[in-house]
Amino acid sequence: MPKENCATLCPSNRLSEKGSIAMAKLRYCKRVHTHFPVVFAGEAYVGEGTVLNVSVPGCAVHSRKRVQPGSYLEMRMLVPDTTPPLRVGLAKVRWCEGRRFGVEFIQMPGEDQVRLGRLVKNEIPLALPPHSSARQEAQF
Repeated sequence: MPKENCATLCPSNRLSEKGSIAMAKLRYCKRVHTHFPVVFAGEAYVGEGTVLNVSVPGCAVHSRKRVQPGSYLEMRMLVPDTTPPLRVGLAKVRWCEGRRFGVEFIQMPGEDQVRLGRLVKNEIPLALPPHSSARQEAQF
């Protein structure tokens, strides 16, 4: 069976309406479970949280700071490699459930896109070691 990537989509004209709905619920990219800090800023607030899972097009975050679906954020993810935080210049909040929310990455520097791809392919560890000082490096 050939390995699929994010660009592989099933042609919708071959699916029934019920099949289309089921297909829309399927993830089209690999999503990996994570547990690393994130700092984010909206138009009038700053928050921090934990990235619960990540894929190339977005991630899920747990945070005490409430955000609204449809709002836009700038993000710094403290990925557990020894490089600077992973920068997301623009992300859109797509959903919220209690203290969790999901974002779609809209704008991201090229070098950070490459690092994100490596992270999703499990080439970078997915958790920061305890007592890491990386949190101080995530300033906007």
